[in-house]
Amino acid sequence: MSQFESQTQTESFDLREYLNVLKVRKWLILGIAALVLAAALIFSFTRTPAYESEAQVLLRPIALLTTEANLEEVLNVKTETLIATSPEVAQLAAESLGEEDALALLKGLEVTDEADTEVLSFTYSNTNRKQAQERAQAFADGYIEYRRTTAQERVDSYASAIQEKISALQAQLDEIEQRIAGGEELQNQADTLNAQIGFEQTKLFDLASNSSLDVGTVLYDAYYPGAPTSPNHSRTGAIALIVGLGFGLGAAFVRERFDDRLAGRADLETHVGAAVLAVVPKTAAWRKAGETYLVTEADPHSVTSEAYRTLRTGLLFAASQREIKTVMVTSAHAAEGKTATAANLGVVLAQAGKRVILVSADLRKPRLNNFFGLRSRKGLTNVLAGEAKAIEALVPVGVAASNLRLLPSGPIPGNPAELLGSDAMGRLMADLRAAADFVLIDVAPVLAVADAMTLAPMADATLFIADASQATGTAIEQARQQLDQVNARLIGAVLNNYDASKSATYSSQPYAHYRHTEDEPVVKRTFKRRPKASRNA
Repeated sequence: MSQFESQTQTESFDLREYLNVLKVRKWLILGIAALVLAAALIFSFTRTPAYESEAQVLLRPIALLTTEANLEEVLNVKTETLIATSPEVAQLAAESLGEEDALALLKGLEVTDEADTEVLSFTYSNTNRKQAQERAQAFADGYIEYRRTTAQERVDSYASAIQEKISALQAQLDEIEQRIAGGEELQNQADTLNAQIGFEQTKLFDLASNSSLDVGTVLYDAYYPGAPTSPNHSRTGAIALIVGLGFGLGAAFVRERFDDRLAGRADLETHVGAAVLAVVPKTAAWRKAGETYLVTEADPHSVTSEAYRTLRTGLLFAASQREIKTVMVTSAHAAEGKTATAANLGVVLAQAGKRVILVSADLRKPRLNNFFGLRSRKGLTNVLAGEAKAIEALVPVGVAASNLRLLPSGPIPGNPAELLGSDAMGRLMADLRAAADFVLIDVAPVLAVADAMTLAPMADATLFIADASQATGTAIEQARQQLDQVNARLIGAVLNNYDASKSATYSSQPYAHYRHTEDEPVVKRTFKRRPKASRNA
């Protein structure tokens, strides 16, 4: 396989994982998005409506024209935008409005420049329509007044400089004329000074007559606002939905990253370190966990029953390779389906013609009896205590009663672990092994008590059950480590209570329709017998 093909397959697998996270966590994502959307809309609808009015000003540069130079201003629109929002302009606007707090007026003002133009837009927002209009207009007029005042100050400053120069030249001329009157020959200097004074006076005249103080004009006055500009419920809702979905996606991937629950079949195989012999889907008919439901007898054609037959096939193959007859069935924690697996596996093995003995060795919370509606008083504890023989305590159960027998738990003892680890239990295991093709032993969870570790060395193999909705990788690894301490031989695992609708990695749906139903028509064909040929022909 080329590197490109390998990379493509990896990317495709990652994409499937991402899509699977979205599928599994869709309610979390939608829930967070709905909360953010609801909060945003509540905030939006409880806000006081605000109105906007706008006035636009066309800027013109300040030009100081003289015979000596053309001093025309170079407009910087960005700078003028900052000037338009300055306290000086706000003070002029406040004076025209009769307001005292000029700086407070700046809170509702926004000044923007139109792209590639010398136009400023004065937008004012207020909960009062009339005030929005008046204040937008006041700032536009105040800004023009500020620019006009600034331009006049520049003209006055330039004119004052010229006048000072004229005064200085005139003082020199007066001194020269006094000296001329005294008989000195200084007429040439006097003429020069007169020429300079005339030139400066011409500049002053040109400045007064040619300088432009047209600093700008209002393109259009502020209008009276109609509909409120905020809150914009549609825009708020759209933004909140996008933000909510973003938060939801983030929360989904974070939760997936730190979620230690099983992701599927491959995940269980990784943690348990053994092959998964079957994936048992969630049984829709079994809704109450406190009750028992033997699906292989109640609904033998269901997908779940087919999964137990798949488990039977895997067990038979493994048994043929390793000479396995006694199998301990356990799990990491309670309520993961170990007892249901033992009962249904026993039924399908018996249906296949195998002699099966089920042993209810969960002496803490025995439930195997309930799957067959059995209320026997004698059982495993009586046999181990020497109060009864095994042959007397075995009870035929199920549809295939000729092949399936159950050894009930008996009275709950005070020392379960000691009983299961006794020599009597070892002898009983040998007797049962000789009397059946398979002995399936339902025992307490590994992490709950020491019963499973005590009994594991006596069994040929251990079948590990994990509930797809509640089992965690950490718990499975801890259970496997404890079983390894006693050299338990793990034959495989079963992924129980698997909901295929919540995962894109595995699906058992096709099996639901792969069988003959009562509604399917049966086509009958009639074959006509061919007439025999005449012997005389």
